[in-house]
Amino acid sequence: MVSTSTPSGLPRSPVPTPRSSFVFALGQSGAEPALRAELLSHGLSPAFGRDGFVSAKSTQPIGVDELPAMVLGRRVCLSLGKRADVDVAALVNDTDAVVHHEHGDGDGAGGRGPFLKAGDEGRLVITLVDRAGGSFVGLHRHRAGLSPDPGGDARLVVPSTSPSRAWLKVEEAARLVELPIVPGDAVIEVGSSPGGQTRALLDRGCVVVGIDPNAMDDGILREPRFRHVQESARHVDTTQLRAMVAGPARLLVVDVNQRPMAALSSVASIIAANRGDLRGGLFTLKLGDWALLSELPAWRSRIEGLFGPGTTTVAFQLPANRVEVTVFARRPG
Repeated sequence: MVSTSTPSGLPRSPVPTPRSSFVFALGQSGAEPALRAELLSHGLSPAFGRDGFVSAKSTQPIGVDELPAMVLGRRVCLSLGKRADVDVAALVNDTDAVVHHEHGDGDGAGGRGPFLKAGDEGRLVITLVDRAGGSFVGLHRHRAGLSPDPGGDARLVVPSTSPSRAWLKVEEAARLVELPIVPGDAVIEVGSSPGGQTRALLDRGCVVVGIDPNAMDDGILREPRFRHVQESARHVDTTQLRAMVAGPARLLVVDVNQRPMAALSSVASIIAANRGDLRGGLFTLKLGDWALLSELPAWRSRIEGLFGPGTTTVAFQLPANRVEVTVFARRPG
């Protein structure tokens, strides 16, 4: 049930939200088999799939508050049917939902739709999706941890000052979770070359120590708030590293070309040496094969163990991710 207001501000009577036996998920184009497998793991039978869109059927009608939380699904919606069969205007009037178009230009009327903001948790969102197989109407309820952006993708543009598209990984993650950093905080970045994520962190006012045996972009090296340790993480002297970090390190960022468990083992000593100061970690985990996603619970458990008691993790796939997933870890306090 949802309560809306009349134009005069008086509350309307609660309006029942629709229920449906169908859902759809939006994700990365090319990842449809993995999306199908994840939907199946939630007891949903996959059906139509095309270009990052997969629909599925439930054994019985469900509501928006029963939609599964997914890793690969950037947007998971209750499917209300094809657009020609749904009176979207009436649905907006009845539920006070905001309308998002998965595709489109601009963010006004007739475009992609307004980005959600703080305080919009609980708001119903209608998502309009166009595929060769038809135009579909979906409904979900916004909550913390879900993308505020139409279709789950803000379509951010990499600035000319960034040496790589990895800049997107920090900025897209920051739209899903609250990164535990403020200007002046120190960040340790493992796998920093050539400096895309470094640029995003520097632009957020952080002091960054980048660990990577490969060369950094010249523009990044000229930054006074950046220090480069040209070693692999396994060979870093953690005592010297702590001396290089200007103040307590608050965030660890990891993005290395290794299998996930090997990558986590390579940073274990760095986390141990800074555990008392770190507030969280942002990990890009390379899969190589979507089948490895079944090992995600073990990777999350390993990260939580490295950061210590009370640490929580959340996993998601960013628009900037390729055959990889992002895990964000937050320590208590």
